[in-house]
Amino acid sequence: MARYDKTPFSNLECIELLKERGLIIENNDRVLKYLDTIGYYRLTGYMYHLQDKKNDSKFKVDTTFSNIIDLYKFDKALRAIVLEYIERIEICLKSKISNKYSLKYGFFWYLDSKLFADYTVFESIKKEIDDTFKNPQEVFLKRFKSNYVDETFPPSNMALEILTFGKTSKLYKGLADIDLKKEIAKEFGQASSTLASWFVYINNIRNLCAHHSRLWNKKVTADRPIIPNRDIYKFNGSVPEGEDFNTTFYCIVSIMHRLLKSFNPDNTFTSKITNLIKTYNIDVELMGFPEDWETNATWHH
Repeated sequence: MARYDKTPFSNLECIELLKERGLIIENNDRVLKYLDTIGYYRLTGYMYHLQDKKNDSKFKVDTTFSNIIDLYKFDKALRAIVLEYIERIEICLKSKISNKYSLKYGFFWYLDSKLFADYTVFESIKKEIDDTFKNPQEVFLKRFKSNYVDETFPPSNMALEILTFGKTSKLYKGLADIDLKKEIAKEFGQASSTLASWFVYINNIRNLCAHHSRLWNKKVTADRPIIPNRDIYKFNGSVPEGEDFNTTFYCIVSIMHRLLKSFNPDNTFTSKITNLIKTYNIDVELMGFPEDWETNATWHH
């Protein structure tokens, strides 16, 4: 059995290691501050592409510690933008589901297992709402419980507010009423099966952002989203060929733009991403962007 037998390094020892590998460090105290508050291991995620793994992890010529910190700051700002707009998508999805199903089946539709194609999703959704409603922290739930003492569950418009995005994405995927799901999908400008995969994938991205994980050049391979190929739904502009497109940040932006455009066409999501990239002079090839992205990205069409 393999054992992890590496010896811990002090921050000063980490600095010496970085210097040995050719990293330009002009101010030890500044680097010590970052290593102490961020940690060496987290920062290594912003170093790999600047190193030659075949040559003892030597850094490319003229690479400075500031290059690494700038990239770290860029990624942090990038996650903040993505989280901001994922929130808008999540709220819109919850609203559409609750409105359409409540109108057709009543406020407590989510308690009817027959409306679910996947019974495990039904049980999971019901349990999460039940657990929260038994000991509510939100003021609107406390008021509902005090006003309607005979109710053991809140109505749909309140219930979906307390669901996580992860549960909400599984809810949409697990619902049985195909016609209603198609109505929702049409309003988002996509086919229902594709849309379901997008929500699951975006939730994975949300979790990466919420846990402060590196995003900008990470290949996100879990629950890869479906890339539409029908003319009515497919992406226009530059779409890289090959199997990796739906693991890249370029794909994330393409998907989120398509969803945001459906209910908020004047949003500034892609312009914020573009401005941030230019501010930090980022090599977008590592983000999966095509060469002509500034004029022919999917969001320009």
